[in-house]
Amino acid sequence: MPAPSLVLGTAGHIDHGKSTLVKALTGTDPDRLAEEKERGITIELGFAQLSLPSGRTMGVVDVPGHERFVRQMVAGATGIDVVLLVVAADDGIMPQTREHLAIIDLLGIPRGVVAITKADLADPEWLELVAEEVRALLVGTSIDGAPVVPVSARTGVGLPELLVTLDEVAAEAEARQSNLPLRLPVDRVFTIAGAGTVVTGTLWSGSANRDDAVELMPSGKRGRIRSVQMHGASAEKAVAGNRVALNIAGLDKDEIDRGDIVAEPGSLTVTDRFDARLTYLASEDKPFESGTRVHVHHGTREVLGRVLLMDTERLAPGTSGLAQLRLEEPLSPRYDDRFIIRSYSPMWTIGGGVVLDVLPPRRTTLKAHERELLEALVAHDLSGAALGLLASRALPMTSAQVASAIGVPRAQVADDLNRATLERLKVAGETYFVTPEAEQALLTAIETELLVFHDANPSATGIGIPALRDRVDRRLEQKVFDALLAIAAERGGVVLAGGEVRHPKAASTALAAEGEAAQKLSSLLAAQGLSPKSTAELAAEAGVDAGLARKVLGRLTSEGSVVRLGSDLHFDAAAVERAREQVVSYLREHGEIYVADARDVTGSSRKYIVPLLEYFDAQGVTKREGDFRTLGKRG
Repeated sequence: MPAPSLVLGTAGHIDHGKSTLVKALTGTDPDRLAEEKERGITIELGFAQLSLPSGRTMGVVDVPGHERFVRQMVAGATGIDVVLLVVAADDGIMPQTREHLAIIDLLGIPRGVVAITKADLADPEWLELVAEEVRALLVGTSIDGAPVVPVSARTGVGLPELLVTLDEVAAEAEARQSNLPLRLPVDRVFTIAGAGTVVTGTLWSGSANRDDAVELMPSGKRGRIRSVQMHGASAEKAVAGNRVALNIAGLDKDEIDRGDIVAEPGSLTVTDRFDARLTYLASEDKPFESGTRVHVHHGTREVLGRVLLMDTERLAPGTSGLAQLRLEEPLSPRYDDRFIIRSYSPMWTIGGGVVLDVLPPRRTTLKAHERELLEALVAHDLSGAALGLLASRALPMTSAQVASAIGVPRAQVADDLNRATLERLKVAGETYFVTPEAEQALLTAIETELLVFHDANPSATGIGIPALRDRVDRRLEQKVFDALLAIAAERGGVVLAGGEVRHPKAASTALAAEGEAAQKLSSLLAAQGLSPKSTAELAAEAGVDAGLARKVLGRLTSEGSVVRLGSDLHFDAAAVERAREQVVSYLREHGEIYVADARDVTGSSRKYIVPLLEYFDAQGVTKREGDFRTLGKRG
């Protein structure tokens, strides 16, 4: 298996020499566009591969430094393991230096190195002064204490020392998880003649194998990996942490956008909101108001949304709090993902945070169990989070569903669920866990909704099972709802009959009317034998409503006392059985039977004997051969 790799990302103010430094370190010019070369600035993300003295390699993502391209910077910073913060010796700390550092901190990038570029333009005393200012700026951030190395890409001074320092920092960085499902945020999409659609990005988790099925999120469109490249070289398999290009079959370039996520099918959830722990930057000069409209950056995608604070109406600069982000376009985040928020207009980075719950109810006032869930997620208490999720969702869930909702491997929560005091539903070979309180609430809701239905529909004998599920909770899987109904029936709370559900204390009048109608219709069909009337005629003769007649005839058909042939033709089952015996007896004596013979034998008419013979054909009693029939295998 390929070794987990690390990704190095650049950051820093425009014209501080990021791209020049990457070229000096790697030999690759990361500026791909003619416009970039002409203007001397990076507009799009650039990529290269860096070989370190130890033999380790790192993928390099070079990001734009201009404030107009911070969106691309966030996209590039997503998924990097080590940051190379670039500060020019002649300029020192500049506005985008501060904003990029804030983004690095909010994204939680844990390792970094600072390169003071253009060192050949400054004397040693000035270089030390700039280095001290940078060290002070890093205090309290995720890369506090990062080593500072003066370099000159023009003269080569400091480049060997920088490579050694990067190697040492890379050795301390942790490789990404490969035991979670495939997830690759797309930062580029293009086509190659003869190959088709290609996407690139940093593989956040899992592995990408040739011929794997993939799902594009949030659209849900499916495709298949035709081929894999890591750092420009073909590979059978790519693992988390590598810069990857995937050639995808089944998806056109126009169907994929930067910001989409290529994922293992069924492993991510599309959401229009998520709960989070939000941090508001200390550099802001006024409080953050609940309900503020912002730009939300997650992975390589940017959407508009509003931030609704949970514990307060405003956040002071430099503080954090729980919030729900309501999105104007869907995202597919996972627990513990980092995100950035930028002000609506004009745009600048004002904060960010950590995704907690990706499918919360729409609320800002927290119930006790909802607060417990979010606090457990903040604390990375997976046992508490698993139990809190069940309490918050108030639905039966499998251990795999709980793990997927939290965004961790199933093994990390399965034992906790098995040990906990929970109710268990066995459904189609799977175990669903539910809190006792949630199970009782669902059973109570079933009875309550039944009584409401009966009160509004006094002439109905019951409600269809799918319709009742929709009334109770549309989130319930139908098979899980069926299991809950079985429990309710066993406890005497409901009665199941003929695909319907009724409350045992209701529908007595409707049941009596249905029973009377069934008796009248059965008697009429028995008397009419093999010449039954239409449903409307039967209803009129029996003196019952046509809708009730159709319902009763359907029930009698399912019970087997009536045989339905066509949409409006019902026979008494006993009459059909006598006709079958008469036709079979004739065939055993004569070997073949024509329609006219069957009509005479049964005493029916051509109008009814033809559909009856076709019914016998379908049952295997008779076998049609041209104009006559012979005895079938079941005759």
